[in-house]
Amino acid sequence: KPAVRPLKGTDYELAQAFAFPATAGGGWRVIVTVRPGFRTDGASIPRLLWRVFGSPYDPDVLAAAIGHDALYRGRVVPRRDADAAFLRMMEAGGVGRRRRRLMWLGVRLFGWIAWLGHTPESVTGARRYISLSFAGDGGSGSENNGKGTGR
Repeated sequence: KPAVRPLKGTDYELAQAFAFPATAGGGWRVIVTVRPGFRTDGASIPRLLWRVFGSPYDPDVLAAAIGHDALYRGRVVPRRDADAAFLRMMEAGGVGRRRRRLMWLGVRLFGWIAWLGHTPESVTGARRYISLSFAGDGGSGSENNGKGTGR
């Protein structure tokens, strides 16, 4: 589970580096590392639906939400792959099948709004906190150090 500290309002900040696996376009397996200082608002669940899905800050979904936020904001993998990583991370976090499928469906149906809402400046800002390495290389030499793929 990622270590976070609360900020003013509804945001949290990553307190320690957090790494997770993802798949990049074409089936490349990568390890995504998000560095301390990255900010998140948890899972983007409208307040009206908190009774159905739970709080956006629930520990069982927070790791998946942070990973998904990093992938969306940094655009380092295609959106479809970011959403698939979100689903896998919720499963690994112990989120029940029905809840995780509904949350995944929500990002598939409505995630394009957030995806298209990021400016080149916000993508560049997010990439300062994100690095990728190919899975299996042990993080030696294959990192892009947050430069991403531009997707």
